[in-house]
Amino acid sequence: MKQILFFLLITCVFTPRVNAQDSGVRFEKGVEWKQVVKKAKKAKRLIFLDCYTSWCGPCKMLANKVFPNDTVGAFFNEHFINAKYDMEKDSSGVMLKKRYKIAAFPTLLFIDPKTEEVVHKVVGACDVKLMVEEGEQAINPEENLKGLRKRFAAGDRDVAFLKGYLFTAMYARESEDQARAMQAFLDVVPIRDLADQATWHIVSNAPLNPLSMPVKHMMDSLDYTYQVVGKEKVDECLRWVFYNSAYGIARWTPESGQPFDEEANDSLVKYLLRFDHVSSPARLAYVYTAKCAREGDYKGMLDKMQEAFSYNVFRENDGVTYFHIFMDQLARSTDVAALRRGIDWVDKETLKTTDLMLLSNLMKRRGNLLKAIGEPEAAEKAFELEKKYKEDWGKANARPKH
Repeated sequence: MKQILFFLLITCVFTPRVNAQDSGVRFEKGVEWKQVVKKAKKAKRLIFLDCYTSWCGPCKMLANKVFPNDTVGAFFNEHFINAKYDMEKDSSGVMLKKRYKIAAFPTLLFIDPKTEEVVHKVVGACDVKLMVEEGEQAINPEENLKGLRKRFAAGDRDVAFLKGYLFTAMYARESEDQARAMQAFLDVVPIRDLADQATWHIVSNAPLNPLSMPVKHMMDSLDYTYQVVGKEKVDECLRWVFYNSAYGIARWTPESGQPFDEEANDSLVKYLLRFDHVSSPARLAYVYTAKCAREGDYKGMLDKMQEAFSYNVFRENDGVTYFHIFMDQLARSTDVAALRRGIDWVDKETLKTTDLMLLSNLMKRRGNLLKAIGEPEAAEKAFELEKKYKEDWGKANARPKH
């Protein structure tokens, strides 16, 4: 299976048009869908369907630069019955858009005429080389999207297979396939493979947590991971892993309907204590402060917050987010003394800034705290200021009219 990065999918190579009379892809013209299906059944070929619109730029690139190419034409004319419809104007196109839930253009479908089932799919424009590769994959029952789904369901967990399945799902923008393939890939990818550009791109952009296998691999063999991937890349990846986990822990409330994940919490603390990184103190501040909030100890929560700010642990400009999260947690309290303390703190922060959006966010927190303490009129005034600051910010950042 081809090993190319999915983000190259939208890149189009301008290929000179070939002037031979029969060059390029021969599309069925003026033919209704049912007739295309009938012809494909008789020919025992898959249908290649170009789903386009008149306003789509990448669609025009395909039509002008890729489909006229003789290499593309030779392959597609031999292996497929080719059809194309404007998904907004042609009657067959409108019908097919609804049937196949086409939401982006161009969408390229490879369809079994016997069942009218999609066996392979590509969303986005591609160059001549990639177009032929996608066609080759489509006619291979083991490697097309349908075949990959079958192999996954049958238990295939080979690393190369999972990587191919993941890239194919990305090309097709099939989110469920992506999620399945991503999780399975992350569970089995060897640490030595992290140095591969495509593999690292997957890992570094995945929604990882400290319990995921790649993070465990990296933390258990940090020096080796630095060596095969590079310290800067690894530290950046782990920084976001820990931030996202700490953020999720800090935002948790019983009202979320999800049980609190104590194992994830404990693992995050363990990793942060091991990981000597500039972001570790800030992430630990999130976790330790959140523990007080979960236990309803809002005085202790405020003490933890003051301690964190006194030690200047927020060196990556996420102290504002930290402050807002725990002011939101405080608004759930019935502790009048803690609520008063929070209101005073918000007032002090308000005096420190002229940033309109920050002021708007502070007024939102002030209003919530006043509402919790039982002062609805004062809360309403704060909410009015929240709205005013936001509107002023919008005016200040509006594009000038020409």
